[in-house]
Amino acid sequence: MIDSTIRVLVFGGTGTGKTSLCNTLTGRNRPTGNGARGVTAKSHLYNAFEYGGRNIKLFDTVGLHESSSGTVPAEQALGHLVDLLTHSKDGFSLLIHVTRASRITKDQEDDYRFFVEKMTQGNIPVLLALTGCENEDPMSAWLDRNRASYDRFQYKDLIPTCFLSGGKFESHYAPLRAQSKETLLQAILVNALPQPHRLYGKGTGATFSETLTRLWNHVVDWTGLPGQWRGKVNESAFELMKRLGVPEKIAEMAIKHIPELAKEFGDKMPVPGAGPMARMGMETILKKLFGKTGTSNKVADEKS
Repeated sequence: MIDSTIRVLVFGGTGTGKTSLCNTLTGRNRPTGNGARGVTAKSHLYNAFEYGGRNIKLFDTVGLHESSSGTVPAEQALGHLVDLLTHSKDGFSLLIHVTRASRITKDQEDDYRFFVEKMTQGNIPVLLALTGCENEDPMSAWLDRNRASYDRFQYKDLIPTCFLSGGKFESHYAPLRAQSKETLLQAILVNALPQPHRLYGKGTGATFSETLTRLWNHVVDWTGLPGQWRGKVNESAFELMKRLGVPEKIAEMAIKHIPELAKEFGDKMPVPGAGPMARMGMETILKKLFGKTGTSNKVADEKS
């Protein structure tokens, strides 16, 4: 069955306006903020909305480069990556990199390198949404002056935007926000892949475990985490999550939604045919992974 839904991964640093952008495009009203620590403490998948005869789903990501001092503590960084990859199981049609219209920062380059080059390996087109252009007349003026600075990146389009709302300048923001919404939605339709590109699973040549370990080791190097946080050779995703203390709820979600993880764990058990049976033995797997039964019973109930 062909999946015609346009799945969009939205990424960028704290304070760039990712959530405001997603709220405007989807008509939702998730909290936003301008504090130093930001508000997107975990990734969020928005419900699908329709535009131009297509269903569009946005996935707002947490900033992984904040793992050493921001809203994502180091001990939870792997959990957020597991969460990100779990939500990525159906792949993506397009990436949107959200940055402020200002000088190009190291964080911006690091985000681009992780999501465009490492995670999706250049297989998914990417747009750049430049926020904070509301004081330019027209909004494209800043981009016109600085466009050459972005030539080294592989963006399909660069879009100046305003997604601010409320306050005494709302009458100024509202028409710019409407213009930004329409321009960005049109760019999504034009540049999205016909079908989402999958990052792992059947037909991709990569498993969830291989993808997780590859990306996690990049994050360890990127954020300067200690070497013992790196995934080991031949270490399964189960073993990595258990060793580094991934939050239970995130690991449970991965187990529930990524069947190959359950099979992988079952294949290591000294019981013939345990791999296929592992999908049905969710409670046993969770019990062995965490040594607890409370939350695993809940997952087993949801599965039945």
